[in-house]
Amino acid sequence: MKKQLFFLCLLVAQLTMAENAKAVLDKASARFMEAGNVKIGFQITTGGNTSTGYINIAEKKFFCDMGGICVWFDGTTMWNYVKATEEVNISTPSPRNVERMNPYFFLSMYKNGYTCKMGKSTKTYYEVIMNGNSKTAFSTVTVRISKKDYSPLYTKTVTKKNTMEITVNSYLPNQKFDAASFRFNPKEFPNAEVIDLR
Repeated sequence: MKKQLFFLCLLVAQLTMAENAKAVLDKASARFMEAGNVKIGFQITTGGNTSTGYINIAEKKFFCDMGGICVWFDGTTMWNYVKATEEVNISTPSPRNVERMNPYFFLSMYKNGYTCKMGKSTKTYYEVIMNGNSKTAFSTVTVRISKKDYSPLYTKTVTKKNTMEITVNSYLPNQKFDAASFRFNPKEFPNAEVIDLR
């Protein structure tokens, strides 16, 4: 009887943690949508290398500048520019590939294929751990959300081949972006070789 009671309490605790984690992500997602267009400055660490950059997001569109690499996505087409090789790859990415390129898609993707639980939260942030299934872009996503305004502070994404950590340095809501800023402009990169992979 005691054993059954223990497992029942454990199950209730796990369900409560999952509900709390989902509630945090629901609120963060709602606040993110209310913020309109956002510009986020960040530091990214992957494969032992660290760089800084920023991402402009307007609903499903984004532009990401990481110094030597720029990515434009207009909701359908993606342009990936690598400064070192002066190449631009054009593709029509799958939703899964878009998730991998835009680390803030976790604010909607957690509803499909991920189980959520609370991690080690502090006085300043909530930590949520998302575990994916075989069809998700990431096996694990760890997210830290500000307790003050529910803005994203940190994400860690894990795949079989790669771990990427992103720390937010600045978060500017209610920005105005021209629609053209989410599309590659060949006039600005006259020496770039365009490789169309569509």
